Amino acid sequence: MKVSVIVPVYNTIGYLARCIDSILGQSFSDFELLLVDDGSTDGSGDLCDSFLTKDSRVRVFHLQNGGVSAARNYGVQQAQGEWICFVDSDDEVLKEYLQDMVSAIDADDLLVMANISDPRLKGFLTENVSLQGGKMVKYLISHHLLNLSGPVAKLFNRDILVRHNISFPTGIHYAEDMIFYFRYLNHVSHLALRVSENYKVTMREGSLSRGYYPFKVEYQCFQYCLSELTAFVGRLKVTPEQLTALVWRNRTSEIFLHSVKSLYAPSNGYSWGEQMRCLRGIPTEYYRYFGKYFQPEGLSSAVIKYLIEHRMFMLVLMMGSLYERTLRMKN
Repeated sequence: MKVSVIVPVYNTIGYLARCIDSILGQSFSDFELLLVDDGSTDGSGDLCDSFLTKDSRVRVFHLQNGGVSAARNYGVQQAQGEWICFVDSDDEVLKEYLQDMVSAIDADDLLVMANISDPRLKGFLTENVSLQGGKMVKYLISHHLLNLSGPVAKLFNRDILVRHNISFPTGIHYAEDMIFYFRYLNHVSHLALRVSENYKVTMREGSLSRGYYPFKVEYQCFQYCLSELTAFVGRLKVTPEQLTALVWRNRTSEIFLHSVKSLYAPSNGYSWGEQMRCLRGIPTEYYRYFGKYFQPEGLSSAVIKYLIEHRMFMLVLMMGSLYERTLRMKN
């Protein structure tokens, strides 16, 4: 079997049948479809079961609710295909989705990456190209393709995932896709890009979250990303200064900011003293790198950047809390 398509399912009854039908209607037929029901309460689990008698390629698993990362990890554990592909249960794919990506396979230590119809990501992936080694690393950085860190519209080699124990972190909900993406990139030497938009994203209310986990969890996420991205960029022959610049200009700064924001989020649960201790415990050079390489968008972002860069912790917490309250009122 060539491909295992994994769909984590949680309360998407209004979109699920369309999603499944679009996968089963693929022109490429050598695949299995794993529907991982993550404790749905709206009938989505029963709908998954109804497809068992319609197509022998469908496999259904029912789990207690553990989050999308846990559901994807379980799907990988159960998969039997040589290649892993993810689809979100509220999205749909065009007929050539799998065929287009499978046709680009030219090595085992490979990531295949295709376009998706998300207006926020327009202009990143603009050509069909195959790259390897240092050229792959340079291309991903120079074309800002590290922003395309979501797991959909990609093919991952299952053997690499299993052999190197690459999985989605289950204790966080911001940048877990990115950590998975970076970890996989650090174990492959080939990249194939496909410009076709065969993956259709459904933009719906509630499909994106702005929540935060406790600072300890968010800061650990930042450290994961810093470590993985440093290893990836380190495959280039650059000076230590160039390495730092490339790492902090490519996603690291925004993840660092997210961890700081978690301290003044309404749900942080920390006392004022605990918040201050957390901020003081961050290495001074991280503040310096953030200030040097983070590109703010708008006045409020620029103000927060200045306060963080200069370690003005009391004002960071006061201004940040005010900003979060104002944002909640607008929403």
